[in-house]
Amino acid sequence: MYVERKAGALEGPARIGWVTFSKTGKTIRYNGQSFQSLKGRGFKSNYIDIETGDEYWISGVRRDRQDRL
Repeated sequence: MYVERKAGALEGPARIGWVTFSKTGKTIRYNGQSFQSLKGRGFKSNYIDIETGDEYWISGVRRDRQDRL
């Protein structure tokens, strides 16, 4: 998946990595962090880090490499 940290900016550090989903599918885990969906309430972000409150854009990787939102 494509994971980009927003943290108050429109563009932030990003990387492509392997994520895992919880049994319910409501939580995504990546690199020791846990994310929950903002359910459409975020501005240019769709997930939030449960521990820090930082916002992230997490999506599937695109073939045309235009992953940035």
